[in-house]
Amino acid sequence: MQRTNLDPAYVTDNTKSFPTISQPKIVGFFSVDSKREYIPSAKNLKYLNLPTPASGRPLQIDLNKGFQIRKPKPDSAKQEKLDHLLKFIIENQMNLRESGPDAEHTTRLNCDFVCFRGLLRMLMCTPYERKTPWIVLASRYKGTIYLCAEDTPEKLQEEATLTEQQKRFCYYGFKFEQHVLTDEPNSKPDTNSPVIESEEFCAMFRTTLEKNRILYGAEMDGIVADKPVDKNFLDADHLARLEFIEVKVKRNETNPRQVENFFRFKTRNWWCQSFLVNIQRIFVGLRDDLGMVNEIKEMSLKEIDRSSRRYWSASICTAFCSHFLDTVQRIMLNVDCPNTVYRFEYDSRRCRNVVYFVQKEPNNDSFLPNWYCSVI
Repeated sequence: MQRTNLDPAYVTDNTKSFPTISQPKIVGFFSVDSKREYIPSAKNLKYLNLPTPASGRPLQIDLNKGFQIRKPKPDSAKQEKLDHLLKFIIENQMNLRESGPDAEHTTRLNCDFVCFRGLLRMLMCTPYERKTPWIVLASRYKGTIYLCAEDTPEKLQEEATLTEQQKRFCYYGFKFEQHVLTDEPNSKPDTNSPVIESEEFCAMFRTTLEKNRILYGAEMDGIVADKPVDKNFLDADHLARLEFIEVKVKRNETNPRQVENFFRFKTRNWWCQSFLVNIQRIFVGLRDDLGMVNEIKEMSLKEIDRSSRRYWSASICTAFCSHFLDTVQRIMLNVDCPNTVYRFEYDSRRCRNVVYFVQKEPNNDSFLPNWYCSVI
């Protein structure tokens, strides 16, 4: 085990300004079907369709409905690692390579890091996490570092011991999406069919955080549009001109302590998640303890930032993510092997610094498959 010089507390104390970051740009997309198969199209792109209650009647959405017939994401999804992102890169590699006079001959991708948005969000939230450890695996191949989150033993134990009520809480988010997102604009959602948790629409983004160029995939909830887009002929430029929104469910707070906890813990995740994909509006279903939504509230990213500043800082979140990427770049500078995996771990309960281990082949942590390395 080796210790890095990356201490979240140090970053918190020494961050004075917001790091330089370019506006995230959409460079492509794909869908994932109910069998977790990669689809190179916008098949699962959804539209926001907020329900309108009958005249004189309050809004009532029962998030418990259909819980017993839901189709959860299979356990095998945990073994996917970065596979869907890698398939996208293979299909679009000519557009993702270095630019310049010798671009058609280069084997380098035009990015320093490849990962999912969820990993970046996790890193950004680290300075304020006191109880949740994480593990990030890193492999450097042809100048690009691939980052993959791995479940910690604590998370695996937590998932294995979920109560039915906890599973129900997880289901609420999917059920609410079924009520407010549709396959076509201005259409009525089918809320009687089983919720299929495996289906996704994922957009690919590119941004530059300080000096690090990042290519990342993000599952997107839906868009705001009055007219349908042609999903068969949609391209990245057209998609980038559409407004994406985020859909959430939260408990309708009934006392000041609950309100404080919302702004202290929940909004940090929401802001980081939306900021990374340039989403400005979040539509929130306010539920009671019985899982009934009686109000849908729109929240702006600026409002979330402004209301949460006494609890967390967006600049500190972004700065830690930047420092982590810089640290990984420095440590792995002379590495170029898909089967050499660096394992970065953080657990504030045991150590204030991020630590890492080096695992050379053969090892079970390797996540860049031969079918990818042989063609990229």
